[in-house]
Amino acid sequence: MFLIYGEDAFLIKMQKNKILAKINPDNEYDLQEYNYLEDSLPSILNDANTIPLFSNKRIIIVNDSYFITEVKIKAKVNNKSNLPQLMEYLTAPNPSTFIIFICPVNKISNRLKITKQTLELTSVLKATNLSYNELTKFINDYIVKNNGTIKQHLIPKIAEYLPNNLYIIRNELKKLLLINYDITDDLIENNMTKYLDTDIFKLVDDLFKNDLNSFLINYHYLQERGLSSIVLLTLITSSIIFTRDIIVLLALKKTPSQIVEILQIHPFRVKKILEHMHNFSIKKTNNIIQELFWIDYNIKKGIIRREISSDLYLIKLFDIN
Repeated sequence: MFLIYGEDAFLIKMQKNKILAKINPDNEYDLQEYNYLEDSLPSILNDANTIPLFSNKRIIIVNDSYFITEVKIKAKVNNKSNLPQLMEYLTAPNPSTFIIFICPVNKISNRLKITKQTLELTSVLKATNLSYNELTKFINDYIVKNNGTIKQHLIPKIAEYLPNNLYIIRNELKKLLLINYDITDDLIENNMTKYLDTDIFKLVDDLFKNDLNSFLINYHYLQERGLSSIVLLTLITSSIIFTRDIIVLLALKKTPSQIVEILQIHPFRVKKILEHMHNFSIKKTNNIIQELFWIDYNIKKGIIRREISSDLYLIKLFDIN
């Protein structure tokens, strides 16, 4: 029995294919897929306990196995009351059946009995996000494999623009290669999907680099996309709190890869902060967070009118001597 979990659909698929290649290299076994949210658990277990008629083994894949989490998910079938049957099966599985449980989450609940038992009685594989070096290698290898060309200094730019999700990265690269096999800076700028999370990080980076001009250009761009000052202030504050967390973890001698794992954050961001550590301090981040809370509070209280651009107040965050 196996358990695969993680948020990256592409990595999950890779892990699943690795298992299948190992246990069923010649594709000789029956393979059936179920969904925990849509199919009756007793039916799945009944199938697992049945001896296959046309092969020596049976493989059952159970997608969306959210029983290992406390996440509230709408389901067509409520299998919660059937979990004792699953726990019973886990202790005495049918030797003729391989079961692969798949759950698309990064965090599971160790408080649940079913989770503890699943972790104890299955081979667990976490579809962990790639490190920064692995990410850039994947981008380069994918482009080369698909007959594309790219200058090496542009690969980090792609890693910076996109979430650390191979499914998204692959689709974006596929889109670029359909337009032109020679991936240039202009091709990336004009055709790659802009992700809000990345744009907010750029704002924070501008803030810590004391680049007021770039900050205001990017801030106004996001306003033009329909984001209000309140929403932007909330997102910027949240990102700066993340930055402070990174600084604290670095002070505690955590490695970049450990920080990525603890905070579930894009590895590029940790790398970027390390490059600009001379601009960061706990005191500076706390002062900026307090100032942002003050602006947000006064806008909501009507002391700062919404019609007045928040630029006047954001400029106070910068050293413009």
